[in-house]
Amino acid sequence: MKQIFFLFLCCLLSFAAKGALCEYEIAVPTGASSALLSLELPAEALISLGGRPERLRILDRHGKAVPWLREQIKSSATVRVQDECKSTATVVREIGQGGLVLHFELDEKSPQPNGLSIETGVEDFEQSVEILGWEDGAWHSLLKDGFIFDSSRVLRLRNVDLTFDSRQCRRFKVMISLAALERQAELRSVRQTWNKEEAVETVAATEIRTQAFKIERVRFWKVHERQAEDRPCWLTVDSGEFTVRNVPNEKQTCVELSPACFPVCGIRIDSAEANFSRIVRVFKKKNMLLAEERIWAIDLPGYRKNHLELRFSPEEEGPLQVIFQDDDNPPLKLKKIQYLIPAYRLLFFVEAEQLPCRLTAEPDGAEPNYGSAELIREAMQKTSAQQATLLERKGVPIPLQSPTPASTFPRWVLYLVLCIAAVALTWALTAAARKNNADA
Repeated sequence: MKQIFFLFLCCLLSFAAKGALCEYEIAVPTGASSALLSLELPAEALISLGGRPERLRILDRHGKAVPWLREQIKSSATVRVQDECKSTATVVREIGQGGLVLHFELDEKSPQPNGLSIETGVEDFEQSVEILGWEDGAWHSLLKDGFIFDSSRVLRLRNVDLTFDSRQCRRFKVMISLAALERQAELRSVRQTWNKEEAVETVAATEIRTQAFKIERVRFWKVHERQAEDRPCWLTVDSGEFTVRNVPNEKQTCVELSPACFPVCGIRIDSAEANFSRIVRVFKKKNMLLAEERIWAIDLPGYRKNHLELRFSPEEEGPLQVIFQDDDNPPLKLKKIQYLIPAYRLLFFVEAEQLPCRLTAEPDGAEPNYGSAELIREAMQKTSAQQATLLERKGVPIPLQSPTPASTFPRWVLYLVLCIAAVALTWALTAAARKNNADA
């Protein structure tokens, strides 16, 4: 009987040990007896603690909960504002070798520009542009090798903006390489000459037509930076290995993703190709569309730009499916896909007698309601929070938790069972001892 209770107790203790949580000790600045601390959450720590920020807990040295306020980190950002610099065209003429020259003069009250846009409805073109400015009785080169283009039929990319240093010039000369563009017709004409039995000559010809490079407007502008409202910060988390599946019938590439932490608010694409464009759709459970947007990248001498992120409303569970619409393009050589998650920080008060504190998680817990949010926000207005950091992890990482509390064995029941087992074991040992004494 005694051996059975020992085995039973060992099993229960082993079961309880498996539920032990991993934790990080929190390193805090020394000095004050009490302080308001700010702890930024690295993505690696969030993943190790089960991937659910609402289930994080801070415990003091006595194991008591330390109330915290979780908020997304924001950064002061500047935005680029473009103001138009009004101008008047004074000269438009064609020059030798098919070039085009346009003269402009800024209005008296226009600010000094640092860029211009050549607005045109023409598609599929490449033009070299040179900008000169009139200063001290002579023309001076302000931009020698400007480049504008449109590849709507191939990559659907377009750039008609040029930046330059205008110095103090108020008159400008814009020189465009081609006033007319040669276009190849979509269809060919074929002519055959026949004798009595067979064709003796076949001539195929493609019509070449000339199209004027029609400019609708040249707009000068000045870009300057101004302080904007604080913007939320994001962390990028590598997806690791992912499954790629080609669907030739739909001309698509499908990627299956299983995020390791939540909430996921977007993805970022990293591909080996330097110049590409694709429509990308993100689905939840393969039928709920989260986002649809065109991503693209262009990397040319003197011009580099891309748009490789898709944003969507916060998602609390996976998996996710990403579909690339390839059309007649070859599939992209995807290097990696990253998740975008909010960059969080925990704000909390701590006193010297509570140290050291540790960060852990309650796997089956919900978002705590400490009732201290207003108090912490008021303190933030009066003082600056001191930065706390995490030390090395202790314990085994917690697996990714489900978004809702799982219907697992409640901990209070486990503790009750342990108490009952301890009482029963004590009773059994006492009974066995009495029996041995009686036998003696």
